[in-house]
Amino acid sequence: MATLLHHIQLWMQKSIAESEARMERRMEGMIDRKVQAVNKRLDAFELRVLERSAPTTDISSLQADLSSLRTNVDAILAASAVETQATPTALADDTVLDFLFSGTTEERSAPTHAKGKRHRSHRTEEEKAQ
Repeated sequence: MATLLHHIQLWMQKSIAESEARMERRMEGMIDRKVQAVNKRLDAFELRVLERSAPTTDISSLQADLSSLRTNVDAILAASAVETQATPTALADDTVLDFLFSGTTEERSAPTHAKGKRHRSHRTEEEKAQ
């Protein structure tokens, strides 16, 4: 019985080793096929890039665009200079109107009928806020 088990054990070890070798060869073949597919795609991409013509730069149109841009920047700067001269009076007018109509002082925010009356609630301000 021991001899039979010994032979079976040797056969199983050999079978496992062969199976592992087959799986390793399959994996290597699959990896090689994938690498080849990636290389083909890279080659095709390189060919497409090389086939493209280099873009030509038209210097005269570039200079025209640049001068147009300078003109636009000068116009914007001139407009902002005129606007900054008119701004101080507008800010003063807005400040006066905000003061008159926003009710920023405590007297304006409190109703006139509540002056001189005491508050009798026992709740704190935090409880009221909740």
